[in-house]
Amino acid sequence: MGVESGSEGVGVANAVGIASDVKIVLRSYLSTNHLYAAHFAANDAQDRENSLAGDENLFDLRHRGYVLTAIVESVAFLEAAINEIYKDAFEGRGSYSEELAEDCKNYMAALWGAAGDRLPVLDKYDLALSFAGKELLAKGEEPYQSARLLILVRNYVVHYKPHDRSTDDPHAFEKSLKGKFADNLLMDGSGNPWFPDHAFGAGCADWSWRAARSFAEEFGRRIDIRLNFQVADFSENLPL
Repeated sequence: MGVESGSEGVGVANAVGIASDVKIVLRSYLSTNHLYAAHFAANDAQDRENSLAGDENLFDLRHRGYVLTAIVESVAFLEAAINEIYKDAFEGRGSYSEELAEDCKNYMAALWGAAGDRLPVLDKYDLALSFAGKELLAKGEEPYQSARLLILVRNYVVHYKPHDRSTDDPHAFEKSLKGKFADNLLMDGSGNPWFPDHAFGAGCADWSWRAARSFAEEFGRRIDIRLNFQVADFSENLPL
C-alpha cells in the first residue's frame, strides 16, 4: 500500500496512514521560497540603509549581504519556477503543468529529458511558450529586458572576477542599470564608480525581486497557468 501527497507551497505532507507499510511521498516546490527570500532581503537592505544613511561609514557588509542575497534569490526563483513546470511535465505530475495541452507537456518532457536542466533560464521560458503555441515575450521590452539584465547581474555576482574600474571608465552595467532604481544611500557623496558600489543598494534589491516576479507573472498569463507563488498559501503576501 502506498500513499502519495504533496503541497503547492512548502511541501508539507497532508496524508497520514495507519498501516505500517504506508509511504508518504513529499514533493516540494521551492520557487516561492526563493521569491520571498529575495523580498525579505530587500526589506532588510532598506531598513539597514535607512538606519545608516548619513553616517561616515559608507560601506556596510551586512547591507551589502542583503542586497546580494536579493539579487541571487530573485534569479533562483526564476529558475526554480520554470524547472518545476518542466519537471512535473517530465514525470507526469499534474500540479502546474496540468492545464497545458498534452502536446505541450510532451514537448516539455522531451526537452527536459534531453537537455532541459542545462538550458539557459530564459530559453526554457521561451520554449515553453513556443510549445504551447503562445506569443513569446519581446526580448527588447519589459519585463523580458529587466529579467535578462537581472540574470546578467546575478552571474556577475556569482561568477565574480576582480577588475579595475574608475569613474571615467564605467562598467557596462552602468548604462543599462542606472535609472532603474534609486542609488545606494550609503554611498551618497562617495567618489566610487557607480557600479557596483552606488548600484548595490536597497533600490537594486527591491528592483531584483520585482523584476523577477513581473517576468514570471507575464509568462504565466501568456501560457495560461498559475505558478507556485500565485497559488501557495502564505500568511504574508508580497506587496504590489
